[in-house]
Amino acid sequence: MGLPLADEQLDQHVEHFPLVVLSTHDEVCSGFLFGSLERIGGTPCILWGLGAVRKGTNAKPALEELVGELYRRAAISFPDEDVLVAGRMAQPAAYALLGGLADVCPRPRYNPNGEERAWGRRLARRFGCDARYDDRTFRVAGGSGPEPVFDTRFVKMGGKAATEIIGTVDPQSGEAVIAYGWAMAEMLADGFGR
Repeated sequence: MGLPLADEQLDQHVEHFPLVVLSTHDEVCSGFLFGSLERIGGTPCILWGLGAVRKGTNAKPALEELVGELYRRAAISFPDEDVLVAGRMAQPAAYALLGGLADVCPRPRYNPNGEERAWGRRLARRFGCDARYDDRTFRVAGGSGPEPVFDTRFVKMGGKAATEIIGTVDPQSGEAVIAYGWAMAEMLADGFGR
């Protein structure tokens, strides 16, 4: 994966993101994603934690399977509710996964309102990086160690908008972008992401 996490960092991450989704192709693990289905202030959320996909022809399908499984679980856990989907990102492909969601933040040429910035702060607090978070840019500044992001470097997707939002981010030095969007209840019920 490329992020040298210490054992205690990984142990803490496992405690905070209890779901682990695996994608396998031809009996080989193509990717993994730690996640969480929870409520933040009463709002149902899918949180993407540490994750990565293996380089190769199965990288994009693996990426889609990982997030699709969390959408499936959210549809079961939060029936008839809109769900916030959020993660820490360092590559355009992770941001592109939010493309089918409503009210994605941050987004190009858009000035987020106070409620949207407040959601960014809540998520930064949940991810444990609020002391380094800028709620106007949705960026996490470098810290004392690597930031456990959803590593999608081997998938080419996202386009200009995703590249503009993510820019240059170095998760090994603790940098990341926190982004989120809303999965509408109807979308989840119709099998969104699968």
